[in-house]
Amino acid sequence: MSLWMLAPALLAAATALAGPYDQPYALVERGDPSEVRKEATVAITKIDGASTRNPRKSDPIPPGRHTLTLHFESARGAFRPEYRDVELDLEACTRYRIVASYTNKMGPDWSPKVYAEPIGECRRKFAS
Repeated sequence: MSLWMLAPALLAAATALAGPYDQPYALVERGDPSEVRKEATVAITKIDGASTRNPRKSDPIPPGRHTLTLHFESARGAFRPEYRDVELDLEACTRYRIVASYTNKMGPDWSPKVYAEPIGECRRKFAS
């Protein structure tokens, strides 16, 4: 087989290896619970209407506006609604940690609280 015949196959293989980490991305994860801050963990069930593989953290997401569906329930009390949609404008190379913030650990109200932090390796890789 000549090199010219092999070149298209090598190009196709290299293109297939390009993945979500080959361009700036954002990550969404559930945050840690804190009794002091009155925060509990949530499940990230959908991003832009598509179910997530892992309710604890997302796969890399392209920057921009996205709708996340969060689920929160607790054995301590009855919280409503169980599911809540949150619209976020995700920035490149940023990790978002989301928790359920409550005033009373017995329920019934909760709201999402978002913490953002830079992803160092992403910022170094895609520094302009």
